[in-house]
Amino acid sequence: MKKGKKDSNKKIIIQSTTILILFALILVIGGYIFLKVKYGYEPKDLLLDIVGNLIGVLAAFVLFDILYNTLTQEAISKETSQHITKTLMGDPETMDAFSDDDKKQFMRSTLRSIVKDEMVVDMLMNNVNNYVDGINVLRIRNSFDYNITAATSLSDSCRLLPGHDNYFYVQEVLNYEIKCVAKEHSKLRSKTVMFGFAFDKFSLDKGLLERGNNDFDDCIFNEALDITKEDIAFFRNLSNSREELKKVFQEMFTPTLKIDNGYGELTDVEVRNTGIIVKYNVEYDTSLLDHTVRIIFHMPKKWGTLFEITLVDPTRSPRIIFDFDPDNMEVTMYSYLNKGDESNGGAYEERNGIYDISINDEWIYPKSGIVFMVNKKKK
Repeated sequence: MKKGKKDSNKKIIIQSTTILILFALILVIGGYIFLKVKYGYEPKDLLLDIVGNLIGVLAAFVLFDILYNTLTQEAISKETSQHITKTLMGDPETMDAFSDDDKKQFMRSTLRSIVKDEMVVDMLMNNVNNYVDGINVLRIRNSFDYNITAATSLSDSCRLLPGHDNYFYVQEVLNYEIKCVAKEHSKLRSKTVMFGFAFDKFSLDKGLLERGNNDFDDCIFNEALDITKEDIAFFRNLSNSREELKKVFQEMFTPTLKIDNGYGELTDVEVRNTGIIVKYNVEYDTSLLDHTVRIIFHMPKKWGTLFEITLVDPTRSPRIIFDFDPDNMEVTMYSYLNKGDESNGGAYEERNGIYDISINDEWIYPKSGIVFMVNKKKK
């Protein structure tokens, strides 16, 4: 409570007491004059009556004063406590004076006052602790804009594949802003940056979940490359000449990478047992924890397979657009975004061959996403 407010309260109490005393004196003098004139009261008789009355009044006055001070002090203490709590809640610098355990206890108390359910509070605090302690959150994405176009016609370079009749053509443009919680968790700490194209979903999932000991852990982007065994062999055979492999890959996938203001230069393409690893050299500031990333590429994809988009990091306000040819394609969307009914209803619309999925001003938990099943349309 402010000092000025305390002084004001004291002045009000003093003024009230003075008025009460003056009023009592007026009553005593007035009463004495009345009794003297009418009944011939002597001063000593009046004095005895006054003393007796004062004893009775004083007891009531003392009791009132005790109750008043008690209630006033409780109100002042409560108001002061609320003021201190509000200051703590709104001032991070003040909170820094407390230990991490004290801060977590404060969070628990706050959650308990909102939720009113101890089991739910325990669940929420478990998640909060995981995030605060850096167990689950390595990176966050402040924006995520993903545009996919599916077409029936393949590029000329894709027709070099022996199994090209099994494919449709996908063009992808991905833009996102990423912030790393700590430098050791960043995949953008080197000027060498990698993509991964997995031959099977198991290998892709290991890369997305970062389970360790897989080819895709250090890739900033992983995609499923659903192609036939003959076409996997086609890429393996090209591995005998890395320059030829790089040339074919560049013509077929036409990849582009931009990090902040630096464009990537394709330096190497390697075919491994689980997929293809692509390496770029990019000039950007590796000391920063915040980056803007832009990725563009094209690729073939088998009909009847799943096109999966997984948000591997906590992501704010993602937007995903899937554009396809409704005359020749049948596309079904399945959502496992963490927005529940909203993600499967109000958060998306499908019109004239375009799925538009937008979550505005909300954070999506990691490992959420969208799946599209793409089939040839039956004539």
